[in-house]
Amino acid sequence: MKIEDILVPIDFSTGSLRALDYALAMIDPGGEVYLLHVIDADFLARVSDEGFCDAETARAQMQRKAEEELQKIARKFSLVNVHMESMVVVGKPFAEILRIAADLHFSLIVMGIRGRHQGGIEEILFGSTAEKVLRAARIPVVCVPPGTEAVTETETKGGAKR
Repeated sequence: MKIEDILVPIDFSTGSLRALDYALAMIDPGGEVYLLHVIDADFLARVSDEGFCDAETARAQMQRKAEEELQKIARKFSLVNVHMESMVVVGKPFAEILRIAADLHFSLIVMGIRGRHQGGIEEILFGSTAEKVLRAARIPVVCVPPGTEAVTETETKGGAKR
């Protein structure tokens, strides 16, 4: 099976960066890996409601920082024979991941199970972002648990890792 395009939601946690490693190990040479960062709209509203700054200022700062970090990640993997794109959007993370996956017709989503916002009552009641994506996605989803490492095809054939 050829995998030519993969959506990788990135929240800059160790889990999401591990998922990127998996995506890079799975993608066909010359394929496309698309990094997606979602700025949580509910978080922006809370920042504004608590008086830290207005929502638009917070969004602009968070978007600029996220774009810078995504560019660093893309530069780090620039020697890999994979085309890497990135996008920053605002919304509910699970809903935006599903929308982008459908709108851009990705063949696979690869994401970490544990991101930056782990635990809490909302996750207990409604499930994690990964769980929501997994339940509602119309395409295959690979969820990468904490502590796992991607094994490339050459490492598997050479017996170096297993």
